[in-house]
Amino acid sequence: MLQQIKIANWLVEADISKTREFYNKGISVCDCLDCKNFVEACKHLDTSVAIFFNNLGINPAMPANLSIFPTKETMIKQYIGNYHFVGKVLKGEFNTFENAFEIKSFMFDFSDDLAFVPEDFPDPVLQLDFDAEIPWVLDEHPDEI
Repeated sequence: MLQQIKIANWLVEADISKTREFYNKGISVCDCLDCKNFVEACKHLDTSVAIFFNNLGINPAMPANLSIFPTKETMIKQYIGNYHFVGKVLKGEFNTFENAFEIKSFMFDFSDDLAFVPEDFPDPVLQLDFDAEIPWVLDEHPDEI
C-alpha cells in the first residue's frame, strides 16, 4: 500500500511493505573487503540513519550499487551508491545539490536516472542515491587489501 512520506524537500509516495518484501528475498553484495566492511558497518549505523532506511523498507546492508574511495584517514572510507524502493516523488526536484539532505555521515538524494535496478524489482521504482564516510570496522586492516 502506498503511503505519503515527507523527507526533507520531497514528498514521496512509497510502498514500504513491497520494498521490505523485496529486500527480504536478499540482494547479493560484492564480497571484496571494502564491501564486507560496508555490510558490517551497517549493523552499527546511527539510530537516525537506521530509522530512515527502515521507514522506507530498505535494508541498508544491500545496496544495488556500491563504489569505494579512500579518504585522508586510513580507517575511514567514502562509499557512494544507491538503493531502490517502491515509490515515486510527488514533490521535489531530482538530483540537485540544493535538495540533497544529510543524516549523520550520509548524504542522500532521489534520482529518476535509474541504475542497477534488479530485474524483478516491483514498480514504480525510485532510486535513493547516497554518499557516506564509513569507519573501518573489520578486524582486517584496510591497508592489507
